[in-house]
Parts: sequence; structure tokens; C-alpha cells
Amino acid sequence: MNRTAINPSGQERWLLETGSPIGLLRIVAHTTAIVGLYHVDHSPAPTAAALGRPAVETDILAAVHPDRLECIPVGAPDATALLLHQATAQLAEYFAGLRRAFDLPVELLGTTFQRTVWGALIEIPHGERRSYRDLAEHLGNPSMGRAIGAAVRANPVSVIVPGHRVVSSTGAVVGYAAGTGIKTALLDGESAGHFSVVNAQKGREDAGSETRQAHSPEHAKGDQLVTKAPHEAPWQHGMPR
Repeated sequence: MNRTAINPSGQERWLLETGSPIGLLRIVAHTTAIVGLYHVDHSPAPTAAALGRPAVETDILAAVHPDRLECIPVGAPDATALLLHQATAQLAEYFAGLRRAFDLPVELLGTTFQRTVWGALIEIPHGERRSYRDLAEHLGNPSMGRAIGAAVRANPVSVIVPGHRVVSSTGAVVGYAAGTGIKTALLDGESAGHFSVVNAQKGREDAGSETRQAHSPEHAKGDQLVTKAPHEAPWQHGMPR
């Protein structure tokens, strides 16, 4: 289970980028915890301060796994480098259908309300879904569904803190910072036990559409659903098991 802290640490952040079936992921950590996990098409894009010190690429892994995009954060403290690699390995297991829960320290930095909502996300089991209303009722105020939605969308540690498991009351897939195509792929992958590669251009279109439609009646009603591309995942070859 995630070990979640709620107080900002002020420690230097380091960035590791890794490939996945849903596109490039950016893992951010300091010495003791994961503080960010962003899809490359996350909207709005995280600031440079949120991402931290950029990793410096090496060719070590490229020689061993030529189909695997990864950077090593040269110069990072040993504890941070180890944590980033643990996160990468656990994400690989998750996308291979071999992991249902993450065992990583996570520090969630936000308002008290946001942290309360994010804590509720962690409690949603793998492969299950909850509506925004479900979360609102769970937190004791059924009328704050929209505030819940805004907090879920602001989640800085995607996948590990599973905001993708929250859908509309009708079951429609809406309101994801990386686009509804990515959110649908995560949900479908958890249900199927394996993940298919999402078309990168389609993911960018979905993310842009999410931004443009954030305040539209259709978005509010949760009427839109975008499905994933049905391809195999060549990135999986050579991944840790």
C-alpha cells in the first residue's frame, strides 16, 4: 500500500522519464517519496519546478533494452535514484498485469481538501470504479461532486494514486488531465489484466479536447467516451517481472 505523507518537505526534486503503453511518463521524487507522476500530455503541463531537476540520459539501458525509453538521473542522491527505479519497476509490473497495488512512499502536496480527496482515491481497489458522487458521499457531502472532480483532476501522482478509477454517475469516462483516451486505456487495461499501446497522436488530441471542453455542458454531463487503440505492447519486451 502507498505510504502517504501530507506535509511539504522542500527537498530537491529529481525527474525520471520512462516509457509505457499509454505513452511517456514522468516520475518525480525527492529523497524519501514520490511527489509526481505525469503523463507527457498532462494538461496543464507541470511547471519546471514541479518536475524538478531533469534527468541526464545514459546509453546503459538502451543497450540492454533498445525498446525501452528511460533516463537515469545522474547526480541524484542514492536514495532518490533507488526510489525512482523502484517506481519504474513497479509501473512496469502494473502495465504487464503483474501488479495490482503499489508499494511506494508518496508525498501528496496540496490543500487539505485536495489531500482528503486524493487519500480517498488510494482506497479504490484495482479494477473497480467509483463515481464523483460516490466520493462526495464517502466524504460526507453529496453536493460537492464538482469540487471532488476538480481535486481529482489536480492529482499530481497519476496511476499510483488512481484518479482514473473515478467516472461520472452514468459510467462515462470524463475529466482526466492526460485525456479521456488515456483514462479509458487505464480502466480497460485493469479490467483485462493487460494494457494495449495507446496511439500517441490520439492521446494528444484527447488531452487537447479535455482542455477545450472543461466547462462545456457535455463535459459536465459526462457524455463522452474515447476508446483505446487495440494494439499489442512492444514496450513490454525485456521489462522486469
